[in-house]
Amino acid sequence: MDNAKEIATPMSTACYLDKDEGGKLVDIKKCRGMIGTFLYLSTNRPNIISSVYLCVRYQTNPKETHLSAIKRIMRYLIGTMNISLWYPKGTSFS
Repeated sequence: MDNAKEIATPMSTACYLDKDEGGKLVDIKKCRGMIGTFLYLSTNRPNIISSVYLCVRYQTNPKETHLSAIKRIMRYLIGTMNISLWYPKGTSFS
């Protein structure tokens, strides 16, 4: 994904993830690792939470369609590296 093309949204509006019973299986550890990274990033990037949780639903039995959704989130993050929340030390959240 070094030369991946940037995209403007983390999930397509036409995207519908389901179990994909007939889909090709992919490496579970690879998918869970990427999803875990996204869960960690979601503390600073709340704009990816809904897309990540759509992928979390299917992490026990991931297929190629789920991996492509995960890669789409990664392509979105590549294009928006300069966006994040910053919590300064010693200030309240209100």
